[in-house]
Amino acid sequence: MTTASPIQIHVEPEHLALNLGERASIEVEVFNASAIVDEFRVDLLGPWVDPIREEWITVQPATLALFPNASGTVLLTLDVPAASQLLSGRHLLGVRVRSTTDPDVSYVAELPVTVNSQPVVSMHLDPQTASGGSTSLTNIVARNLGNVPVTLWFSMTDPTGGMEFTSEESEVTIPTDEEMRIPMLLRARRPFLGAAATRPFTVQAEIEDRAGDVGAEGQPYVEPVRAEGVFLQNARINGRVLTILGVMLPVIAIIVAAFILRPQTEPVVLSGPLAFGVPGTVERVEVRPNQVVLAGERIATLRAREANVALEGASLALRRAIVDLEGMKTEHLVSQVEAALVEEVDEPAPDPEFLDAMVQELQAATESALSVSSTALTGLTTALNSYCATLEERPIECDSQPVPLPSAFVSAAVQEASTNPAARELVDANTNYRSASTTLQTVQRLLQDAEAQLVAAGGIVPTPSGEEEQVADAEAPADPAITAILAAASAQEQTDYELSLLEQQAVIAGAQLACRAALQDVGRTVLRAPTDLIIVEVRATSGAELDAGSAVVVVERTDGRVFTPPAGARAPHIQDLPQLACPGTITELAAFDAA
Repeated sequence: MTTASPIQIHVEPEHLALNLGERASIEVEVFNASAIVDEFRVDLLGPWVDPIREEWITVQPATLALFPNASGTVLLTLDVPAASQLLSGRHLLGVRVRSTTDPDVSYVAELPVTVNSQPVVSMHLDPQTASGGSTSLTNIVARNLGNVPVTLWFSMTDPTGGMEFTSEESEVTIPTDEEMRIPMLLRARRPFLGAAATRPFTVQAEIEDRAGDVGAEGQPYVEPVRAEGVFLQNARINGRVLTILGVMLPVIAIIVAAFILRPQTEPVVLSGPLAFGVPGTVERVEVRPNQVVLAGERIATLRAREANVALEGASLALRRAIVDLEGMKTEHLVSQVEAALVEEVDEPAPDPEFLDAMVQELQAATESALSVSSTALTGLTTALNSYCATLEERPIECDSQPVPLPSAFVSAAVQEASTNPAARELVDANTNYRSASTTLQTVQRLLQDAEAQLVAAGGIVPTPSGEEEQVADAEAPADPAITAILAAASAQEQTDYELSLLEQQAVIAGAQLACRAALQDVGRTVLRAPTDLIIVEVRATSGAELDAGSAVVVVERTDGRVFTPPAGARAPHIQDLPQLACPGTITELAAFDAA
């Protein structure tokens, strides 16, 4: 029977609504259920898409000392800056409480968080002054600076009402931190003779907050944005052109001569580097200098050993947590059934109907234990391959893969566990498999005992529920006598069992957070163009070893503006993430293994 956790917590509020630029408070009540005086620290984990930064969190007190069976409260104050661009929508935080006496003792509770929207849009015209005759072309440049997708509706006006506006799109939806250029054609009657006509005009964009698309509450009204422009129309015939040209020819000649004879200076290149977010070995660089790359196109790929090892370790830890949960359920059933099948001298032998129902319960438990043992075996095989990859000399066990692993081989891995994470994962996976195998053998033994007693009482062993002819019986409700036997445990034992299940669910939740964080790092091993750009310089080649943040290429935006993204700060593209979902149940884990 799994013992109760030495840490119990209660988080208030149960759901947090977070507004950027405003302060939010979280109260965490910690109960010391251990038998010693202990000290605890509280921190936040996640969300995995856009993690909360440490500098935004204030913890008071920093540590909480508690006597046995005593409780205390820690206040977490969260100050997320308005300019942080924390993505709007529903997220999941982990509130973790750790013991300072034993850092391995911890408890993680999930805290749903809804980040409210903060729509911010900037807009300008490029060029702001459009020159031409009857028509001219300009571009509406709109950028989403907020934390939520927005939809814009454009309208154009001019004071005289003599202009016509034609745009390819009157409505656009812009994701967060992205920019769109919408071409707009200007048209007006051109002056025939005289000076150029100056026609001012205004472009207005109505903004709709799309927070509902991401599960957040939207702003009821967002102030529209405007951009001012000028259409400068040249007359068809200007009578002063020849006169002015005659006066200006000598001046023009002097200016041209001065321009030709002026000292040549180096052009200023407005550029910036792009880098991976994790260290590793470059596998391939897919661009060359002077190449135009569109937004989203692949620039380079990286083989990040550390990121892959972290993901593999997180996956193995999540697998162990799920297998442990199923093992706890099976062990609980085994302990109660084992007590029900014990033959007492003074007690009458169980009747055939009771034994028949008991056999059906054990057949279902055997199928579940077999599934758990299979998933544990998959985890052991994966851990063994990872461990063997770290060895200079490959032992015979790496190729033969005996199950369970020999004691001498495991002992060698135990000695390396303190310095080799792969060895520690192997030892844990082997222990996990042995536990699952022992549980399976126990259930099978109990099934054989129950079947023997059923035959001795004159009954017939039922066909397992997996057979087609027994589908109807498998879907029938459980026998009342069996229900009574399985509920015969004391109230305290049942409470301890249910608490253990809740604690293990918290362990799975914490392992899922680590798995998602590892997925994000693996996603950073593919470098894509965040916007349309030109490759100015390639600084890395295939096989090069790079640190996190080392420049792979130097780029220049196609619109000529400076582009200098912070190293490693680009969020991974959805196509970069491996086809792997962090499972939450034994069924999802079995489906993943089958795939």
